[in-house]
Amino acid sequence: SDLPLPIIADIDRIGQVVSNYLSNAHKYSPPDFPIEVHIAVNESSVRVSICDKGPGLRVEEQELIWARFYRVKGIEVQSGSGVGLGLGLHICRTIIESHGGEVGVESTPGSGSTFWFTLPLGQKGHA
Repeated sequence: SDLPLPIIADIDRIGQVVSNYLSNAHKYSPPDFPIEVHIAVNESSVRVSICDKGPGLRVEEQELIWARFYRVKGIEVQSGSGVGLGLGLHICRTIIESHGGEVGVESTPGSGSTFWFTLPLGQKGHA
């Protein structure tokens, strides 16, 4: 839809989340595979998903990645710098939760990952 979505949010902080999700997808995906961005809307929220074709994550790592300073071991960087502090996803979670949303990941080792976040929709005309 081309209709605007009424969301009450700090555009810079939400942009920071999208940028982090996209840069991680780019960093860990093979360069010849596309990164997909999806937006889904329901009655009370909007969900933004970033899908990559990277190495994927084991189930036990999928909750750990949101912790401060956690870095997944053994994941090969496909492009850009491999140096990171393990703060990006933790900061994303903090930003989204402070906006009343949720974060998550759906992933299968060897098949890529979909990182997503939701934001509550505001009242129409009050965005």
